[in-house]
Amino acid sequence: MENNIRLVQADTFRHLHHLEVLQLGRNAIRQVEVGAFNGLASLNTLELFDNWLTVVPSGAFEYLSKLRELWLRNNPIESIPSYAFNRVPSLLRLDLGELKKLEYISEGAFEGLYNLKYLNLGMCNIREVPNLTPLVGLEELEMSGNHFPRLKPGAFRGLKSLKKLWIMSSQISLIERNAFDDLTALVELNLAHNNLSALPHDLFAPLRYLVEPHLHHNPWACDCDVLWLAWWLREAVPANSTCCGRCHGPAAMRGRFLLELERAALPCAAPFIMDAPADLNVSEGRAAELRCRTAAMSAVRWLLPNGTVLSHASGHPRLSVMADGTLGFSRVLPADTGLYTCMVANVAGSANASAYLNVTAAELNTSNYSFFTTVTVETTEVSPDDVTPKAAKPTAPTAYRPAYTTTATILVQSLDEVMKTTKIIIGCFVAGTLLAAAMLIAFYKLRKRHQRRGTVTAARTVEIIQVDADMAAA
Repeated sequence: MENNIRLVQADTFRHLHHLEVLQLGRNAIRQVEVGAFNGLASLNTLELFDNWLTVVPSGAFEYLSKLRELWLRNNPIESIPSYAFNRVPSLLRLDLGELKKLEYISEGAFEGLYNLKYLNLGMCNIREVPNLTPLVGLEELEMSGNHFPRLKPGAFRGLKSLKKLWIMSSQISLIERNAFDDLTALVELNLAHNNLSALPHDLFAPLRYLVEPHLHHNPWACDCDVLWLAWWLREAVPANSTCCGRCHGPAAMRGRFLLELERAALPCAAPFIMDAPADLNVSEGRAAELRCRTAAMSAVRWLLPNGTVLSHASGHPRLSVMADGTLGFSRVLPADTGLYTCMVANVAGSANASAYLNVTAAELNTSNYSFFTTVTVETTEVSPDDVTPKAAKPTAPTAYRPAYTTTATILVQSLDEVMKTTKIIIGCFVAGTLLAAAMLIAFYKLRKRHQRRGTVTAARTVEIIQVDADMAAA
């Protein structure tokens, strides 16, 4: 380290077959050539942090079949493309922290890293949680020091092995319902130093193993919406009151620990469904919505006709619960017909509202069809090259050109109207076409006469010139 290295050339280490740790951090490396690490069959740890790399040197990772740790933190890397690390599927730890120039992470950036256990994306100035679904074995995720105004359902989809999640100092002001539903193995969650004032009802209900929540240094509003959290904390971490923050408001509650809140001190009302679902008839294949808008901090779930309960984080292929509680169908099928119930809950109670969805078979809509009628008339044109001063003979046609072509488009509602309208239009077109054909024939006859006269005149002129020439010779 600290050797002011600027370039790592191909085959630089090709003879170091037993090398296990290569430390190239704190240099000035700007480029790592393809094949730079050829021969390092036993390499376990590769350190490239604190350099000047602007791209991930993916091509250089070929043949590092035993690589377990890769450190790329604090480089001016601007983007992470798809399959950036698929050449090293053996990786267990990947450090991408402090990539302060990072602007883009591809959807497939982490494809192939199914063995990865630790990922650091802290202080990378990213604004949305990237696609982490390929990381099925991930156990620790560091994302502190970024800018996530809100965490949405599905942000951590597929991370069922995750045990530790750190998102400190990331300016989070809202965590939507069911955002953590897939994190069923989570043990530690650090949300300290953010802008959270409340959390959706029963946000931590799926997190059966969560025993280390860190919620301090957030401006908690100690009202009815946070009461469920106080109850949950007393059961989950009864001996650690300092982990979970204090009330920021109202003034009478300021400074109190969340663990100390009691329902008697907070006026609470049962949830109210502001926009209840209504019965709906819809044709097969169309999109549809059943509304169920309620307060943002209330829990919303939908009971489907087959008994399935759907929440915001459920991965249904066609159905989804939107941020405001509305149930959306990307495409309805006849099997979707049935009664749907929206279930809303908070600490004070629950409210339900149901609606019947009826899916009808798709019908052929004839009003969307167009009927076309085309009439084409062809006339014969005589080529000027075939005209001679001899006696007129019937000449064969040398070219054919369409004289008049038209297309009529009629939008009609029934077959009778189509036939009637088509006959009228055909009659008009035929009459107009015949008139045009007669005019064209007359025009061609006049043109033919004119060409014959011009040819005879030219022949006479040539003959006079020849006589004058003979007289001059005499």
